[in-house]
Amino acid sequence: MGHVRVATLDDAAEIAAIYAPYVLETAITFEDEPPTADEMANRIAATLPIHPYLVLEEQGAVVGYAYAGAHRARAAYRWSVDVTAYAHPSAHRRGVGRALYDELLRLLTQQGFHAAFAGIALPNEKSVGLHQAMGFQPLGVYAEVGFKLGRWHDVGWWRRPLAHGLPTSEPIPFAFLDDRTA
Repeated sequence: MGHVRVATLDDAAEIAAIYAPYVLETAITFEDEPPTADEMANRIAATLPIHPYLVLEEQGAVVGYAYAGAHRARAAYRWSVDVTAYAHPSAHRRGVGRALYDELLRLLTQQGFHAAFAGIALPNEKSVGLHQAMGFQPLGVYAEVGFKLGRWHDVGWWRRPLAHGLPTSEPIPFAFLDDRTA
């Protein structure tokens, strides 16, 4: 297994290459056009000040990535995050998603977030299995919420608690987290 680390802007092209087939060939993501390396660099740069953006590197190549983002924009949601992970097809079923989520969820807990949410376009047995193995519990399904590849798709929502009880402080921005090592 490779090494999980914080993504850099230099990883953008490899991340974009991993993501492109999901965009073009599946309904796993609802984007229609794969982002360019420049757009992916902008997304990484926009994420890192507040939330973790991680890659798993093997022999100098990025084979998977995971990140968190705001669950919703309103202030009351600030202790909740949405998470996602993608792996290169050659890295499926090798523990890449688990390794990325282990570190991502650890960092989010340290930041003081309360819960992580994952939206999964259905059917997607691999993603459902990964999320449930990582402690996510199903919440419900948005039926026929996305139209792609000539048909309607459902999105299931899963939740994993990160902290219990009332918040004692604001979440720590990722850029200020003492332990950013991944």
